[in-house]
Amino acid sequence: MNLNKWTSLVSLAALAVIAVPRAALAQSVAEDFTGSTTTNSWYSFNGACLTAGTGPATSPGSPPGCTYIRNNPKPLGYGAETLVGGYAGVAGGTTQTLPDPVGNGALRFTNGYPNGNNESGAIVSSTPFPTGQGVSITFKTVTYRGDSGSIGNGFTFNDGADGISFFLMDATQSPNIGSYGGSLGYSCSNSNSPYTGMVGAYVGLGIDEYGNFLNGVNLMPGYTGSNSAGGDNSALGYGRHPNRIGMRGAGNVAWPWLYSNYYLSAYPATIFTTAQQNAAVQATCKTGIVADPVNPSNALLVGGAKVSVLDYAPIPNAYVELPSSTKIANESAISRKDGVPIFYSLRITGDGRLSLSYSINGGAYQKVITGQSITASNGPLPANFLFGFAGSTGGSTNIHEILCFKADPATTASGSAGASEKQSAKLETGAQAYFAFYNPSTWSGRVTASGLGLDTYGNVIIAATPNWDAACTLSGIAATSTCPTTGVAGPVAAYPTAPNRNILSWSGTSGIPFLYGSLTSSPSGGQQAVINSGDVSPLPACNASTAYTTDQRVNYLRGDQSCELNSSGVGRFRARTDLLGDIVDSSPTWVGPPIAPYAVTWVDRLRTATMPEAAGTAQTYASYINAAQTRMNVVYVGANDGLLHGFRSGYYDANGNFVATGNDGAEVLAYLPGSLMGSIHQSTTNLDFPNIQYGHNFYVDATPGTGDVFYGGTWHTWLVGGLGIGGQAIYALDVSTPSGFAQTSAAASAIVKGEWNNTSITCVNSSTCGTNLGYTFGTPQLRRLHDGKWAAIFGNGFNSSSGDGGIFIMTIDPTTAALSFYYLSTGTTGGSNGIAFASPADLDGDHITDYVYAGDLQGSVWRFDLTSASESTWTSTAPVKLYKGSAAQPITTALVLASGAASTGSLQQLMVLFGTGQKVNLTATTPTTYSSGTQTLYGVWDWNMASWNSQSAATYASLTTTQAGTLGLTASNVQKTNLQGQTVTINATTLNRDIANNATPCWANTAGCTTSSTAKFGWYIDLPGTQEQVIYSPELVAQALTVNTIVPALNAPTSCNNLADTGYTYVVSALTGAAFTQVFLPPSEAANPNVNTNPRYTDTNAIAMQTNATGSSFITGNNAGTKFLVYETNQTQVNGAGILGGTLGLNLPTNTTGKRVSWIQRR
Repeated sequence: MNLNKWTSLVSLAALAVIAVPRAALAQSVAEDFTGSTTTNSWYSFNGACLTAGTGPATSPGSPPGCTYIRNNPKPLGYGAETLVGGYAGVAGGTTQTLPDPVGNGALRFTNGYPNGNNESGAIVSSTPFPTGQGVSITFKTVTYRGDSGSIGNGFTFNDGADGISFFLMDATQSPNIGSYGGSLGYSCSNSNSPYTGMVGAYVGLGIDEYGNFLNGVNLMPGYTGSNSAGGDNSALGYGRHPNRIGMRGAGNVAWPWLYSNYYLSAYPATIFTTAQQNAAVQATCKTGIVADPVNPSNALLVGGAKVSVLDYAPIPNAYVELPSSTKIANESAISRKDGVPIFYSLRITGDGRLSLSYSINGGAYQKVITGQSITASNGPLPANFLFGFAGSTGGSTNIHEILCFKADPATTASGSAGASEKQSAKLETGAQAYFAFYNPSTWSGRVTASGLGLDTYGNVIIAATPNWDAACTLSGIAATSTCPTTGVAGPVAAYPTAPNRNILSWSGTSGIPFLYGSLTSSPSGGQQAVINSGDVSPLPACNASTAYTTDQRVNYLRGDQSCELNSSGVGRFRARTDLLGDIVDSSPTWVGPPIAPYAVTWVDRLRTATMPEAAGTAQTYASYINAAQTRMNVVYVGANDGLLHGFRSGYYDANGNFVATGNDGAEVLAYLPGSLMGSIHQSTTNLDFPNIQYGHNFYVDATPGTGDVFYGGTWHTWLVGGLGIGGQAIYALDVSTPSGFAQTSAAASAIVKGEWNNTSITCVNSSTCGTNLGYTFGTPQLRRLHDGKWAAIFGNGFNSSSGDGGIFIMTIDPTTAALSFYYLSTGTTGGSNGIAFASPADLDGDHITDYVYAGDLQGSVWRFDLTSASESTWTSTAPVKLYKGSAAQPITTALVLASGAASTGSLQQLMVLFGTGQKVNLTATTPTTYSSGTQTLYGVWDWNMASWNSQSAATYASLTTTQAGTLGLTASNVQKTNLQGQTVTINATTLNRDIANNATPCWANTAGCTTSSTAKFGWYIDLPGTQEQVIYSPELVAQALTVNTIVPALNAPTSCNNLADTGYTYVVSALTGAAFTQVFLPPSEAANPNVNTNPRYTDTNAIAMQTNATGSSFITGNNAGTKFLVYETNQTQVNGAGILGGTLGLNLPTNTTGKRVSWIQRR
């Protein structure tokens, strides 16, 4: 048994007479322990100290510096040990590494290896915190530098010393602490004299490396696990188990409390010895029954009956046993920065409902317990709380430290601690702006629709209050609540209800309603067996009154909440605050009436071919527009609840006027990809969506693409999407007729055109092309090709088993609608390559794709040739590497293809515009990360147009291969050294990105540019911010390239900073990368006195302004023709309820040269 020696600074009896200062109650408490002193006032016990401090403690006040108490004997100090670890820890145990630099310290409770055993420390706040509105707590711990001690008992974990606790106690009691060892300064002990527990204890959270915090004499009623009871502390527990995070409830097992409440009246004249006191406390702790101090083996009878006492009983099921691969302590870490920080979020509502979640190393928060009532066992919340932390070691050792702490009332904390995070929403349509965002504390999402209008100066603005919030429509609004974004008051019933939602899926061969009875049952139980895998017989109850049936998990995924865990801790599945799951990387895609700019007569300007669209019996596109003009507008977005959602958003009448009927965000269609059946429910609890301890997982996390396609003599509107990091699959839906959406077999068969994953997809040119299909991040493009067919074109994604980079083409037979796949490879198999986005190019304006350009993870740009009418020619023609980059600058967004003439009378140059950077999503144990090093914006001239020019009348500026080699290209690849750099500086006053002097590329083979030292093939801009990069697709506005960058917040895991990411909106010349003059001050903004004197806008050299925009901007205009960028930010509104949007007007010169060659169908 791992024993230590915990001794209070003063005895509990003495503590009983310390008066807690009754200062004004704290309404919000924030503490940063990284400095030399604390902001708030604390009582300090034993070895608790600040690693960056050097001075003595004041009581109450700031804890002492560690170096100040180093020579104090244990447990009041560190017994002259060398203080190791910290900010600059080094190997060995003889080098003193404290004090830490101010701002890089921590609150320490124990020292580390090779010393640090049998130590303890604790702090308790001195200012009461009111509980009337509940309390929301967040804090961060780090445990490291241990000696790999183990509890044994069959466990192979070697995770060191005891652990850390956080506790809340009744503020009417004087600050005090509980026993040492497995009690972690909170509960009483059955094994460590004097056995005393905390008085006034309400809840205690144990971060328990060793495994005794929840180890009682008896196992909790209903526990069916394999742990054995070792009896370390209290009467009840969940047995011994190392590497566990768990919670205990209220208790008062200490001699002063027992004496004043029971023993004084029973034995008024008796003076008890210390041994008798200890024996009575120990016996009471073991049984939860007040023991007789004269004969502790017997219970004290009060009125002839035994008396139960609050004995720190575990909160039912409020624990998680971490796997051996995820340890609380990093034993081998020498310094704090190498430890694993763990973030905790604990919330108790005013009516006593407890929630706890944790995040390892900045990864996704993992649920331990959600909304469970604790008042039945704990009693009502005391009027005020005191907060406290404690940590201890025994025969083994670890450094135990706290970095930060914050407490808020529960009613206000949800808006700050649960602030909506960044998303990737792209805004569509001129009538409304659609924002999608999420709350990482609940992993719920929102989609809002806000009106766009003009201010008095003619500037585009976004309405302050959204027209609707799909989350509120889908979940409903309770009678006592309001929708946080729209302000609509409840009660509002959920619409549609779970049984009536039109949710479809894929059986493997056809579309099906997502109903349990429609799932396949063979072979080996089929999808029904997968969705219910791991269920044991007999099945546990759904809730207190309903038996669980095999369809309940499917019903849960459909939105049924009858089997969710209730506040009494009864229920089968995780409770959800909102039915709409988090929307992280999927952007809202608006589908309204067809509006593509197709000609009346279809002509292939490159090939002589029969055009199916021009057949005598074929529906013309103009007829399709008329037929579908009044169809419902639907906003489609993927969410990490496993569903692609479609929310209605009004419609247009026959005259093109917007009609607000149905503009309410009601869900009209949802699709659960069949490929997710095995991941939406799985054996790993924190990745299992319905599981009570679900943390977070990704499911439908990519933006779908949409477009009009022709087959079978008629036009159709399709939606094709991937899953992002959620899976290796692509799905296709026919969304032509929203009025026909239904959850019938016939509707499912008509709507779901197919789904393909890495194990099911086969290609005409390769039966094993599935090995090239990775996680599908990009947005598929629907385009007409020279083979007479419409097709979906998409990148092969990341992390495929082959490691190749390439594109897939899915063609639609114009007669039978049969689908065929082709894979075009870059020939980079065996590496870690991949392509997210494919960008088609129509070079002669006939709306038929000629080339497809794409950037890969190795930083290179490829051109795939689709000019032939033969698919076999596509697959046999090797793509051209236009630009050769490096893996240090990955390309993960779409490319912009544009052309412009360098001088009057010269041929248009085809420019490929892109930026570099990559976001890697968070996991359960790792935070979101981004590419390191300098990232860059590029404009690269596709100089190799000789083949195209030989076929088409629409010619472009070109060089021969020989000329290109003479002018500096290696293996015909453009590299960064062949480009003209623009010099960018950061404006110290405005933080704008400025170009003071534009550099003009000396275009290769033009006058004065005929040598390798002078010839340039484009331009580049190194992004000046630290880790500033491009993870959102750029866009073309007239002759300008615009793109939103992200500057990741540099929040070190061991820092108390909680900065938000920032970002800049760039606007530069697409042809040269040069700055425009006062690009952010168009006439309408120049008339606005709130703007026209703002140096951020009046900056004549600016190419970028800080907007914190996320995703790509939507381009719209005012009545004067001024272009505006409409974007969403990562900032919340003042009330914390919604996300802030923004608009930015552009002052662009008349466009006389530039044009788009990659057209975008804006719906």
